[in-house]
Amino acid sequence: MSDDIAARFREYVFLDRKRAREALTPVELTRWTLLKRHLGRVLQGAHGDDRADQRGSLRVPAQLKASFDSLGQLGDALITNLSRGGLFLATEHLLEIGTRVTLRVHVAGAEQDLEVLAEVVSQNLGPRGTPQRGLGFRFSEAEGALRKQLDALYERALQASAPRRR
Repeated sequence: MSDDIAARFREYVFLDRKRAREALTPVELTRWTLLKRHLGRVLQGAHGDDRADQRGSLRVPAQLKASFDSLGQLGDALITNLSRGGLFLATEHLLEIGTRVTLRVHVAGAEQDLEVLAEVVSQNLGPRGTPQRGLGFRFSEAEGALRKQLDALYERALQASAPRRR
């Protein structure tokens, strides 16, 4: 990827972190929105994602295992991308939109899994250009220490997605 993309990505990360801590100015918010839209297209492919503007942050690739305590038939599934507000879970077992579940996210190297209440907000809508079946989830009631853990997980995925300078 070009240095231009890397520079835009660094600018997005700076603004996104600031947005998570405090309010952005109107100019910064406009720039953050434009960067999120552009980088979403870069990360998700040429067509981008029409739902990107609805998200509170950039969707970044991830490879994390997750499971459901309350829904045994789903067993383990794979988180393929993550944002500050939710995730996409690759699974053949679709749930109704509005279903609330406790997701257990298995984080390599962590002493214990993250358990987060999440709601199904989309079905079978994997990233464009991929025939991936699954569910889009929005995090619910993620406060305090859990919010910090989810933000740290997102930050690691964001850094792993960062374009490298040539």
